[in-house]
Parts: sequence; C-alpha cells; structure tokens
Amino acid sequence: MSWQDRPYSDYNSAGPPSMRLAFRRPSTVVTWLLIANVAVYFLDALSQNWPAFSFHRFFGLSLNGMKSLMVWQPITYMFLHSGTWHLLMNMLGLYVCGSEFERSFGSSRLLRFYFFCGIVGGLAYLFLPLMNPVYQATPLIGASGAVYGLLMAAVIFFPHIQVILFIFPVPIRVFGLIVLGILLFNIITPGAVPNLGGEICHIAGALAGLAFFYAWGTRPGRAGRPTAGLFPGSSESYLTKLVNRRRQGAWERRQQKLAAQREEVDRILAKVHEQGLASLTRKEKKILADATRIQQEQDRRRGRVDRL
Repeated sequence: MSWQDRPYSDYNSAGPPSMRLAFRRPSTVVTWLLIANVAVYFLDALSQNWPAFSFHRFFGLSLNGMKSLMVWQPITYMFLHSGTWHLLMNMLGLYVCGSEFERSFGSSRLLRFYFFCGIVGGLAYLFLPLMNPVYQATPLIGASGAVYGLLMAAVIFFPHIQVILFIFPVPIRVFGLIVLGILLFNIITPGAVPNLGGEICHIAGALAGLAFFYAWGTRPGRAGRPTAGLFPGSSESYLTKLVNRRRQGAWERRQQKLAAQREEVDRILAKVHEQGLASLTRKEKKILADATRIQQEQDRRRGRVDRL
C-alpha cells in the first residue's frame, strides 16, 4: 500500500475519496477573478438604489464614454454582467478553461491573455456605432470576450476536456467549433440576433485568443509546450526562445521544491513508522495531507476527463 492510500492521508477529508465531488479547486488568478466578478455584480445590484449613479454607464464600455475620457472602461466593462445567468455562464467558462490555462501556462500569462482578449473584444465593439449610431451610448458589459478567448485556447491546447451539450458529453474542440460557427452565423445574418454588439465582442475575443498564441510563437500541440514559429517550418522566434528559457528555469525551481517536499514527507513517514501517527504535529499532518492531495490530483490527471 502506497502512503497516499493510507487512512491518515485523508485526515481532513469530508469523506472517503470515492464519495468526493470531482470538481477541482480553481487556480489562484481564476479564484480572484471569480471573486472580483461576483463582488462587482452585488455592488451593481446595490447601486440600483441610487438612480443618479449608473454602474453600467460609468464602468460599461461605450463610444460616448471613451469620448469623455473614461479610459478605464475597456477593462472595467469585463466585470459587469446583465443578470445572474449571464454571470453564471461566464464564470463557469472562466473556471473550466481558465484553471487549465493557468496550470499550463502560468498566472501572469493568464492575466495577459484574459485582458488582451477582453480588451480586443471591447475595441471591436467600439466600431459598431459606425454602422448604427444607436450604439454610441449603449454600454457593453460582460466578461464574454475574454472567456471566448479562453475557450479557443482550450480548443487548441486542452482537447481532453469534455462539456455537456444538452445531455451529451462533447469534446471541447467540437463544442468550440459549434460556438464559433453560431457566432459567425449571427454576425453575417441581418436581424438574426438582437445582441449584435455582444456577438461582435464574442467573435473578436475568440479571434484574439487565436492570434495571441500565433503572435507569441505558440502553435497547437501538447498543452503547455509551445512549438516554434508562426508557420510550419519557420525558425524559432526570439520571443519563443525567451519563453522557453524562462519556463525551463521555472521547471528547475519547481523540481527543487518538489524534491524538498519529498524529503520532508519521507521524514514524516519515518516518524510515523517509529513513533506512530499520534506523534505527528498538526503541521506535519497538514504537510502529509497536502502531499496526498497533490499526488492524487496527478494520478487523476493521467487518466481523467474533465466535465463541464
């Protein structure tokens, strides 16, 4: 029996492993983005008591707002939502696709990618008043542009993820292509959808997600491992080399940290063998439980299928 399968490895669990939910804890940046979006949603709801102040007009993105030098709007609009369902769908997409992205590419790259896709989606919306002046004062709200960018990243790099479409599990690559097709149909079909501004933001965010990786020098392949160049056969870009060097340094530091953790776990296990489980301090039990959780997550990732 391995140490992660022993009873004391689950000392702080709510039940046996087989009874626990399969949902994974969201990654660090994703957690803070979820908290920020939910907090702003409640602040927006409270602001309804002060009609003189409009969250959507002040923080939503509009051409009139940009003309008034409200330069924060291309970022703040991403944290506003029109209703509970709008918020829930975007946060679910952020949780599933964003967590995988952050674990594979890192927190700082997730932030850059998230805001890049959201800002590009917002800027695309600002061109809409050229076709219909009514959109000059209509604010754009929602994180959908950024989330659609994350969806495209998942389509390319995380094809093992599956989503439930109606009642059927569907590979996220198929799901993403269906969504992209619907977006394109809505945009090119006059009157097909009342939320034309939102659809333009969605498609721009999705295309920005694809452009981000190709401009960076990262091509579709094994998740978290970019390949060289923008086109097949092209030489490796300087930026790609720089990213690879930084990733190699981070990998070496991570391996050193894991080695130190393994030594500490071995020391604790030796103590259990010699003195019994009761001899462990609370800190030692926590170290053992954390190591157990990490090992079990790694085991699940080798053969698991994520579900939305």
